[in-house]
Amino acid sequence: MIFIDAREGLAGDMLLSAMAGLLEPEDRGEFLDLLAKAARLEGVSLTPLEVEDAGDKGILMAHSMAEMQLPETHYHECLARLKRVDAALGSGGATSLEILEHIFQAESEAHALPKEEVHLHEIGRPQALLNICGIGKLAEILAEKGAGDFVCSTISTGGGVVVIDHGAVRVPPPATQILLRGLRHITGDSPGERATPTGIAAVKTLMSSQSDVSPGTFIRRSVGFGTKRFAGRLGRTVLTWS
Repeated sequence: MIFIDAREGLAGDMLLSAMAGLLEPEDRGEFLDLLAKAARLEGVSLTPLEVEDAGDKGILMAHSMAEMQLPETHYHECLARLKRVDAALGSGGATSLEILEHIFQAESEAHALPKEEVHLHEIGRPQALLNICGIGKLAEILAEKGAGDFVCSTISTGGGVVVIDHGAVRVPPPATQILLRGLRHITGDSPGERATPTGIAAVKTLMSSQSDVSPGTFIRRSVGFGTKRFAGRLGRTVLTWS
């Protein structure tokens, strides 16, 4: 199985980085090259960085864009962009589509609107959709390599108040609370948003169960870093393949 330790964070870019880190170096390099090419088609520069923090070594995905993006993205535009990136990655697209549907369903309920009328802010941007498609492609690759079920720990959501495109909101925001239904989660001891909608939606799609018993032995361990610090440590998602 692949154990997802989400007790120090769960975001799309962190999960993507940690999943890539489970691959053998040659396979990882091929995937990251493919992802970077897909990113360029969307106007995004993507650079995987090797990072060491608080005793862990892992990958951090750095994104940059040359042009300002539209502040909102509607459902059909997200679908079109998702299909375009999946095609560039050679992905079947079933996993990425399910992740996106989880997000739109949660936003639809939170805003009391049909999903076709929902407009995404951060999650609709190319960087987030690249993370979603990359996770979907990596799930396919890992399955081909013989990986079993995904099992996720209790999810630390963070707390307090953060400022997003909608303004100042409490953590977890309404759509995130909807995504967390049926999942074991705690606030944790650090303010800020530790778990993002993309990360939670991806785990809902991938996992078969939750457990806080991490494998005693494993084939490989990987760390995906975020860019925010909590109590002096970079947020991170840790995967172990046993």
